[in-house]
Amino acid sequence: MRRREFVTLLGGAAAWPIMARAQQLGVPLPRVVQLSPADNPSQADGTRKLLRELGYVEGRNIQIEFRNAGGNADALLTMAEEVVREGGVDAIIAISTPAALAAYRATETIPIVALVAVDPVGSGLAESLAHPGRNVTGIAVFSEETTIKRVELMREVLPRAVRLGTVTTKLTNGPQSLAPVLETGRKLGFTVQPIHLDDPANLATDLSTEVLSGFDALVFVPDAIVSAHMAEVIKLVSLGGKAAIFPSPDWVANGGFMSFGPDFADASRHLMSQLDRVLKGKKPSDLPFERPTKFDLRINLRVAIALGIEISPMVLARADQVIE
Repeated sequence: MRRREFVTLLGGAAAWPIMARAQQLGVPLPRVVQLSPADNPSQADGTRKLLRELGYVEGRNIQIEFRNAGGNADALLTMAEEVVREGGVDAIIAISTPAALAAYRATETIPIVALVAVDPVGSGLAESLAHPGRNVTGIAVFSEETTIKRVELMREVLPRAVRLGTVTTKLTNGPQSLAPVLETGRKLGFTVQPIHLDDPANLATDLSTEVLSGFDALVFVPDAIVSAHMAEVIKLVSLGGKAAIFPSPDWVANGGFMSFGPDFADASRHLMSQLDRVLKGKKPSDLPFERPTKFDLRINLRVAIALGIEISPMVLARADQVIE
């Protein structure tokens, strides 16, 4: 009986998750640091949720830290260098292209799993999408392409609009070129002018009713800093009475007019899956950069009515969700 009990106990121990056994033996838990340009609690909550779905629980089989630059993208490199100096980091999650570039400049050895808006090859993060060849992998959104689509959608919805504003910050004014977006707008008959949001503290000024009066419509470029201030941005755009199309469905769910872009929830799930593979021993250099495969169009008809916009049945038929 004692021998049987011993064998049963031994078999149970062999079935424990490897990292849980490591903790029992006093081995440090894997330590992951997430870098982002702005404080976004919902983003951190999303990371925790997705990690739990993969079996990672904070304090039990993983350490996860969230560090942000408070809206100052220029501070990302200093933050990344500090993380590297501290040591003991098993992987870095980089949210945004500037965060990925900062992390890569700080270390070429610690694995980096990044959500980037631009071509990783063109920005110097990878040798190719299929074989990154360096310590960086992740999800490449190629947001320039979806921003062009948002411009085209705005033309369909507002056929008589002329003055179009593209809303950007330093994140999208840097490695991501808006030249093709501006050119598309001009070909569609828009007079295009960027609206630069250089400091989150100045949102009320940068998106004031006076500023917005110079535009017929707005197109928002994916940007981590702007997303962190979603509620305020939506309120300001609403006060200005302008039609705006945003990059992701959560904007529409929170009162925005329209959105089109990658399904960021699905992209984030794939990002955490790549992190999981890295923590289990895969090298980022061997993990292909993935591109989003799901795209989402949402329309808030309540906002459309308030703005006096009639949306064609063809556009409504293409929408993944219409809020009535």
